[in-house]
Amino acid sequence: MKQFYRSLLRRMIPPKLLIRIRHLSHIDGRLRDVEAARAGLAEILLRQRHPSLFAEASPGLPEFSVYSQNGEDGLLLSLIEQTGAASKTCVEIGVEDARECNTAILAFLLGWDGLMLEADPMAVDTGRRLAARLLARKRNRLQIRQAFVTAENVNGLIEEAGFSGEIGVLSIDVDGVDYWLWKAVRVVSPRVVVIEYNASFGATRAVTVPYTPDFRCPPGGLYHGASLAALALLGKQLGYALVAVESAGVNAFFVREDLCPPALAGRGAVELYRPHLERSKTLSPEGQWAAVEHLPLVTVG
Repeated sequence: MKQFYRSLLRRMIPPKLLIRIRHLSHIDGRLRDVEAARAGLAEILLRQRHPSLFAEASPGLPEFSVYSQNGEDGLLLSLIEQTGAASKTCVEIGVEDARECNTAILAFLLGWDGLMLEADPMAVDTGRRLAARLLARKRNRLQIRQAFVTAENVNGLIEEAGFSGEIGVLSIDVDGVDYWLWKAVRVVSPRVVVIEYNASFGATRAVTVPYTPDFRCPPGGLYHGASLAALALLGKQLGYALVAVESAGVNAFFVREDLCPPALAGRGAVELYRPHLERSKTLSPEGQWAAVEHLPLVTVG
């Protein structure tokens, strides 16, 4: 129903006016985001200078957020430091308006060249305007392109944008056929892969939604993507080791096996799994699985 009303508005209201309305309607939320980002940056600085004063120590790899949804920025930079940044390039599939995604910190702050792919044309327009402001004095090139990415077109889209061979980071977060998109990527060989997993599928089940090119996450937001165990098996097939999961239970991090430091290797999906923090506030992990177990799923292995 929401999609119906969106398409109706797009037919009735001129695109420029619709973008303006959308921008104004999000101002209050963006001001809150700025406030939260400022607090997050202050915490990063304070943890470096006064770690013993915090009530809780930061376990495992450091997490922090500048542009990421949760603590992905900190984890990603830590992994890149440990594995090297021989190729300062990145590709991300599913970025919305680029304000909250995994490669924004690389493109906007570190000066990496990149490609961001997003299906929503209005979000792409917003992202392009953001990039124009943030990259006005930088030399790196960031392309934000509108495309509904499928297993059939993913390689062509990446290659058409000028990316092939080794890249620094590949990130996938489309709330849909994420597993199948990663499996299909062949034109690039990322050093680090960040991909959303569906914690509602549990820690031990190696399952993913079946592949259809036009898959869209249904209402409720629980039926999409793949379990951590399924992605760990796929990663192994593709030559990647699962090394970390951020504490909110949303994104998993993989390092190419030829680059993986011994200290990061050897931990499996069951050990690293984290339940989805936000979903678990209103519905237990068991309840989440009960809501989707009757829907079509593919067991992988």
